[in-house]
Amino acid sequence: MSTNKRQNVRATTALVVASFAVVALCFRLLPWVFEPWNSQLVDRLFVLRSSVSWLRPVYDPTVVHVDITNSTLHRLDDFYLKRVQFARAVRNLAAMRTAAQAYDFIFGTKPGDRDDPALIEAAREAGNAYFGLALALSPQRAAREAKVNEEVLRTLASTKWVLNVDGDVSGFHRGSAPLATFPALAAVSKGLGHISIKIDADGVVRRVPLLVRYEDGFYPSLPFRVICDYLGVPPQHIRVVPGEAVVLRQARRPGASPRDIHIPIDRAGSMIVSFIGPWETMKHYNFADVYIASDSRDELEVWRDELEGKIVVVSDVSTGSTDLRPVPTDTEYPLSGMHANAIHTILTEDFFRESTAAEAFLIELSLMACLIVLARSSSSVAFTASAAGMAALCAGGALVSFFSLHVIPQVVRPVLSIGLAVFLVLAYRYINEEKQKEVYRRSFEAYFPPAVVRKIMAHPESMAMSAQRKELTVLFSDIASFTTYSSALAPDRIRGFLNEYFDAMVEIVFNHGGTVDKYIGDGLMVFFGDPEPQEDHAARCVQAAIDMQRRVRELHKAWRNAGGFPLAVRIGINTGEVVVGNMGARRQFSYTVLGSPVNLAQRLESNAPVGGILISERTRQLIGDGFQTKALGEIKVKGIAEPVAVHEVTVSQGEAKDSNGTGNA
Repeated sequence: MSTNKRQNVRATTALVVASFAVVALCFRLLPWVFEPWNSQLVDRLFVLRSSVSWLRPVYDPTVVHVDITNSTLHRLDDFYLKRVQFARAVRNLAAMRTAAQAYDFIFGTKPGDRDDPALIEAAREAGNAYFGLALALSPQRAAREAKVNEEVLRTLASTKWVLNVDGDVSGFHRGSAPLATFPALAAVSKGLGHISIKIDADGVVRRVPLLVRYEDGFYPSLPFRVICDYLGVPPQHIRVVPGEAVVLRQARRPGASPRDIHIPIDRAGSMIVSFIGPWETMKHYNFADVYIASDSRDELEVWRDELEGKIVVVSDVSTGSTDLRPVPTDTEYPLSGMHANAIHTILTEDFFRESTAAEAFLIELSLMACLIVLARSSSSVAFTASAAGMAALCAGGALVSFFSLHVIPQVVRPVLSIGLAVFLVLAYRYINEEKQKEVYRRSFEAYFPPAVVRKIMAHPESMAMSAQRKELTVLFSDIASFTTYSSALAPDRIRGFLNEYFDAMVEIVFNHGGTVDKYIGDGLMVFFGDPEPQEDHAARCVQAAIDMQRRVRELHKAWRNAGGFPLAVRIGINTGEVVVGNMGARRQFSYTVLGSPVNLAQRLESNAPVGGILISERTRQLIGDGFQTKALGEIKVKGIAEPVAVHEVTVSQGEAKDSNGTGNA
C-alpha cells in the first residue's frame, strides 16, 4: 500500500470515529437540545400506532373517564360544582359498583364548609374513592420551602409507603411544598396519590413519576396507587430496582391468577406512558349523567350494568379549568387522560422501555465499523449510497424495536453520526482530490498548453484512453556543445541558464498548441497534433521551431553580455504515424509517443546544422509552400537502411506566408 493510500485510510478512519464521538459528546453535554429530537421522532411512532388499525393497541374498557364538561355545568345550572354535588357523584359511582373512582382533584380546604360533611360521609360509604395531593418536583424549591402545616404532615405520614428497594434511589424525584386533600376527607378515602407531572425538555408529557420521595417515605402517583389496589398489591409486595423496574409481586386482576408484573422505570422512578391514542380513544361519560342517575332506580340499574367493575377517572375538562399539555398523540391533551393512560398501561402491561446505554453503544460501534470499512474500500458515490442504506436500516430497526419489542429506540444519534461521518469523509476526499488535481494541473502545465490542461482537468478520463495510432509531427531540439561549456560553469549558473532556456522554449511550444513529451538533459522533445487534434500540426511545429531559433538568438546575446556560454541549438522535425497515449509502469506513466518516426526526428536533430532546422520529406509535403525551405538531398541516418530526403527551413525568412505571399511574422 502506498504512503498516500495509507494516509487516506488513517484519515478516513479517524474522521468516522470522530463523527461518532462528536455526536455522542453533543448528546451528553447538551441533552436538552438533542434528546428532544429523538423524543419527537418517537412521538410520531405513537401517532402512527394509534392511527393504523392493525398497529393500534387494544383498548381495555376497564378504564373510563367521567368528565365535567361545559355541557355538565349547563345541565346542572351551576358554573362551579359544590362539594355536595361531588358527594352525590361519589355515592352514585359506588352504587354503580365501580372498582375505583379516582378524582383528579385536591380538596384542600379545612373542614368547616357546610358541604364537607356530605363529601366525607359519601367517601366513607363508597370505600373506593381516591383523591389527589401535589408535590413540587424541584430540588431547588425543596431547599427553600416554608414550614409545612402540621395537619398536612400528618396526612402525608398516613399515606406514605415504605417499599423494598434494591439499589440507589438518589435519582428519584424529591417532592417539596406538599398540598394534600384535607385530613378528614383523606382519612376516609381509599387513598391519596400525587398528581404531579414531570414535563420533558420540549414541553411534552411522556412519562409519569410512579413514586416520589418526600422526607423518609415514598408517595405513589394517583394512577399507581389506584392500580396497585385494584391488582391487590400492598406496598410490602412492591420491589423497586432504580433504573430498571418496579415489581408488583403476586398481582391479581379480578378473575385471573396472580403473577408478577415488571414495570420498566428510569433512574428518576418514572414510567413511560403508553398513550393508546387521542383523547376520544377511551370511553367518556358526562358527570351530569352520573349525577342525575340516582333520580331513577331504573336509570341507576342501567348505569350499574355499564360501569360495574370499572376504574373511573373523574376530572374537570371544561373550558378554563383544564390543564392542557402536549402528549405524544395530541398537542392539547387534558392531563387527567395521562392518569387514565398510566393505569391502562399497567393494567394491559403495554410497557415501553428506553434502549440502554450498552445497547446504543453496540449499535453505534457496529455502524462505525461498517462505515470505516466502506470509507476504506468504496468510491464516494458507493460510500454515500451505502451510508444512506445504513441510515435507512437504522430507521427500519427503530420501527421493529418500537412496534415489536416495545423499546424506545435511539435513532437520531446514530443517524446524525452517519450523516456527519459521510459529510466529513466526502469533504476530506474533495479537499484531497482538489489538492491532487492541483498537483496534476501543475504537472500537466509543464507538458500541455493551458487550454489543453483545462480540458484534461474537466475530463480526466480522456487521459485514461488506450494508446492509439495517429500521424503527428515530432520535434527534437538540443543545445550544441552544452557539455563542453557547462563543465566550466558552477551548477547554480547551469541550472539558471537551463531554466531560462526551457521556459522560453516551452512557452513558444504552448503558444502553437504543442505538447512537451520530455526533457532530455539539455534537449527537448515535443509533438503536435495530440491530445488536441490539429489538422495543421506540421505547420504549427515548423513555425514553433522558427520562433524557437529566433528566441535562442536573443538569449545568446543576453547570455554573452552576462558572461554565459554561447547559445545555439539544432532542431529536427519529422511527421509520421506514431503510437500515442499514457505509457509506463503502474506507479508512474507519461503521455508520450513511440515509433520509428520519433527515432527519425531525433536523428534529424543530430544531423541538423547548428542554429538550423532540419525537416523530413513528409513534413515538407504537409507544410507546402507556407515556409521557405531548401532541399539538401538525401542523407544516411543511423538505424534506417534507406537514405532519407531532408530539407532545411530558412529561419531568417521562414515566416508562414498568407494568401498574398507576404509574411505573417
